[in-house]
Amino acid sequence: MMHQLASLILFICLLVAGPLPAQTISELETRLLHATTPAEQGDIHFKLAKNWFADSLEQADAHAEKSVALALETQNKGLEAEAVFFRGNIALRRGRSREAVAYYTQAQVAAKASALPDLALQAVEQLQELTAQQGDYRAAYNWSRERAELLQGKARRAAEAQRRKQEAVQAELAAEKNRASQIWMASLAALIVLMSILYYFRQRVNRRRRGELSEKNAMIEEKRRRSEQLLLNILPKAVAAELTIQNKVAARRYEHATVMFIDFVNFTQAAERLEPEMLVKELDHCFSRFDTLIGRFRIEKIKTVGDAYICASGLSDRNENPADMIHAALDIQEFLHKLKTERMATGRSYFEARIGIHFGPVVAGVVGVKKFAYDILGDTVNTAARLEQACEPGRVNVSGAAQAMAQKEFKWEYRGKIATKNKVGLDMYYVEGISG
Repeated sequence: MMHQLASLILFICLLVAGPLPAQTISELETRLLHATTPAEQGDIHFKLAKNWFADSLEQADAHAEKSVALALETQNKGLEAEAVFFRGNIALRRGRSREAVAYYTQAQVAAKASALPDLALQAVEQLQELTAQQGDYRAAYNWSRERAELLQGKARRAAEAQRRKQEAVQAELAAEKNRASQIWMASLAALIVLMSILYYFRQRVNRRRRGELSEKNAMIEEKRRRSEQLLLNILPKAVAAELTIQNKVAARRYEHATVMFIDFVNFTQAAERLEPEMLVKELDHCFSRFDTLIGRFRIEKIKTVGDAYICASGLSDRNENPADMIHAALDIQEFLHKLKTERMATGRSYFEARIGIHFGPVVAGVVGVKKFAYDILGDTVNTAARLEQACEPGRVNVSGAAQAMAQKEFKWEYRGKIATKNKVGLDMYYVEGISG
């Protein structure tokens, strides 16, 4: 009993004194000069990388790279995982997100191989965030599923550890009570003091465990909510709900759908003039604005194929009026016209688009098992594409079927029957503006 009390006092003194000071860069470099084994050298290089991180990313990366090489030489998967993860942090600090993704991926594999689940979880969390920022939502979704599995494993390990600790505490208390009963008369006062201290620490440990468990549950719930939100970014709300509940989606036919194709003019020539990063940035700027504009009219974005943007209404929310799609198309052309005016004033590149709209039946469903996609099929989709191809830049070309459903809301220019690929002559109309 006195030995335990002495150990407790020593523990409190260590807490007050604080941790030992970390080694300086000069001390580590001196140790490195005298290191004789690759394992020791790899460990020192990793410590130097961490010490250099705040002052010189180049020095930090150089030491981390040497640490990785020595870890591979000695087959030290644990050091390899930590050093590669650290290189990912350095790349992220430098703004090299693609390089960071490669490092975090390597760190995740090494961490799994060396049974470092917490480091694997950190790597996966970084990978999900980076791939989402890069617009690779499917990869982000896959990483989110990997993260969920790691979090579940972490929760199981925490629960098991808590159970073992609880059993150990109970066993210790039982033994303490047994000893106390044997020396009851001689050590009553000391036992009361000791039990009070043990009770205090036990309560503090329990409170900390309850707080940690509550925090972990909150984290798991937040990750689940983010995963659901990511799914909603890929699929319509009703389809995402059906997929979540039934793990599959039935194909459906919609008789009164409106399909819109948007395609940029001379995109290939523009792509040759612009740097890849600038080209993707311009497409993202335009497509993000399109997403916002169609969202005002309850229109579902289906997909983008290169510079083509495809959307439809009249699907799961039964928004069957083509007028909403035509309003959205006019708003998109207005946005592109304003952007063109601004870019021409500064001598920068700009995009013009052709838009085709058709009204009719489509079949919609989720295609594929891996990297699945929600898609629409049918002659209505093909006809909308032909209408876009027969359109002039900056205008909205509407089929006779769609015009008949919205003729009173807009001003029209009848173009006559125009032949398109694999089609007989189609009645086509340009939208001149809103009626009245």
